[in-house]
Amino acid sequence: MTDYSNTLKSEIIARTYRCDLWRGTFEGLLATGSQTFCLFIAIRYFNAGETTKSLIAAAPFMGMFLSLFLVHYAEGTKLQKSLWGAMPSVVTGVCLLIAAWSKSVEGFALFIVIAYICRSALLPFLTDIYGDNYPSNLRGRYFSRALILTVGISALFGFLGSSLLELDIEYYTWLFTFLGFCGLAKAFSIYRMPSRIMEENSHKNPLGNLKYIVEDRSFGYVLFTWFIMGFANLWTLPLRVDYVTSPTYGIEGSAIFVAMIITVIPDTMRMLFIPFWAKMFDRMNFVVLRMVLNLSFATGVFAFFVSKEPLIIGIASALIGISFAGGSIAWNLWVTRYAPPGKTAAYMSVHVCLTGVRGTIGPMIGYWATNQVGAVNVGIISAGMMILASIMLIPEIKHGRRNSQRGR
Repeated sequence: MTDYSNTLKSEIIARTYRCDLWRGTFEGLLATGSQTFCLFIAIRYFNAGETTKSLIAAAPFMGMFLSLFLVHYAEGTKLQKSLWGAMPSVVTGVCLLIAAWSKSVEGFALFIVIAYICRSALLPFLTDIYGDNYPSNLRGRYFSRALILTVGISALFGFLGSSLLELDIEYYTWLFTFLGFCGLAKAFSIYRMPSRIMEENSHKNPLGNLKYIVEDRSFGYVLFTWFIMGFANLWTLPLRVDYVTSPTYGIEGSAIFVAMIITVIPDTMRMLFIPFWAKMFDRMNFVVLRMVLNLSFATGVFAFFVSKEPLIIGIASALIGISFAGGSIAWNLWVTRYAPPGKTAAYMSVHVCLTGVRGTIGPMIGYWATNQVGAVNVGIISAGMMILASIMLIPEIKHGRRNSQRGR
């Protein structure tokens, strides 16, 4: 780790950027595991039940919820933010290595869930580092370059990994062994980032950061609309895999088809459109940007579930990928527009926690709702909720450039 106080700002930016490129590389490999391979192996190899599938799908979001507690206990420890960001990734790597060689559905699911809980729990620390180290007018641009690596490698690895599983599904053990080492390498990349020590917190309650939802009304209102939109999106994430995998819906795609629809197509579109959305984030009214992304998501989700035609599903998947290009940047960086100095990790922990809540309950409710009304109606309901969230943001447009000068 770099001595932060005695390092030039230009060197801090350059060192953060280099380390983040490596982090983005390994994150792309890990992301493919959570998006495609974990559920695919659970369904096709272990014949997992609804509860197991829901837990695996919800694992990244459980980590987001638990990040609120992790940030609370990290604050005031006098340890650097990069160290706190690296430690959960070490756990991710170790658990993936164990899961790779587990021969029971219970063992596989347990260590996969722990691994992806920890992968998400570190997010507030990364955002805090970006807020400290990158100037506000270039934050989106710097972050987007690592994100391009993430989604590009995710798309490529999705194709290569699915091709390996097509040869022999037993090769999943080597696939997840490789992912385990990626988790450890990602931890080292984060550890090497320049960072300040964690700021002291002003409360002893681990839920104390939730007070900012009430104290900062604009922040709280945007979070409320984001909860509606995010829930509508997240409860369909595992359903998209199930929709094109399970024989229930009549598609029953191969490993390559599933990887193309769930990972390769959307991640390729994300990679192509990230530079565009990064510029929009740095220049555009944030609330307007969020509204545009909501409507784009709504169109993609609606089209995905109302058709069984591979071409239509592929186009819908591409549109979802375009939306995720902007959504990834907005989701990771928007609190830097709202948080006062020294409070970025606290604000981000609240945002990540609420994402975790909706992401944890979303898959469970999504599977239940699908059994009640069918996948097509779930898609229609989701699109309607996203449109509603956009309409609710209209009064907030006037606050969309708040704190835009922070960090310059």
